[in-house]
Order: sequence, then structure tokens, then C-alpha cells
Amino acid sequence: MSLNQFMNENLGIIKEEIIKNIPKPEFDSHEFIRHFIKKFEIRYIEFLSLYKLEPFRNVHAQIGRFLAEHQEQLEIKDFGTTQSPNIFGIESTNERWVKTDPKSSAQMELTFRRLRLGGKKVIL
Repeated sequence: MSLNQFMNENLGIIKEEIIKNIPKPEFDSHEFIRHFIKKFEIRYIEFLSLYKLEPFRNVHAQIGRFLAEHQEQLEIKDFGTTQSPNIFGIESTNERWVKTDPKSSAQMELTFRRLRLGGKKVIL
């Protein structure tokens, strides 16, 4: 089974038990991957073992691609890039995501505005 197939089969768990449990309304791919590793540790190691060259880069790129291709189902939205430490503690560029829970569209709009203003509080 490919990583993409695995993630498709576990889309509900990814949405409900990983994304919804990330405490902030925004997160990046590095943070998502850390939560993914905790939830699916054995499978993550199995996917890494499929690659002789650059296993982390290959697997992490596939995870990021899955997030990008399933934004609507996962109730997230790509919000550009950011810098953060990867799983090795090295600062690198990665995608930034915002939760788009349809039940909280007012909160989502405030989050988008705050992010556009570089994290400053938004007063309406």
C-alpha cells in the first residue's frame, strides 16, 4: 500500500484525531508531520523504509502533497509558506495551513486577517 492510499484510507482519523487536535487554528507541515508520526509511528517507519535515498524527504513530500490535494476534505487551507524546525530541528521552509471548520467561519475570517497582518490582533 502506498502512503497516499494509506492516508486516503485514514482520512477521517487524520482530520478528526490529528488536525482537530492541533491546538492552534493554524499549523505548518512540520507540525502536522510530528503529530502524524505519533499517531502512525509503525506505518511511518514502514514508509520510510521503502526509500534508500532521502527517505524523510520523499515521505514528507508525499504527506505535504496529500494535505494540498485534500484541503477541502480535511477542512484546511494553504496559507503560503513559513519557516520552522523540521523533525531534525533544522529550520526550513514548509507550507502553512489554516483550519477552515465551516462551523466557525467568523473565527476563520479573524484568523486569516491576523495571519495577513503578521500575527497582530485584529479588532473589528
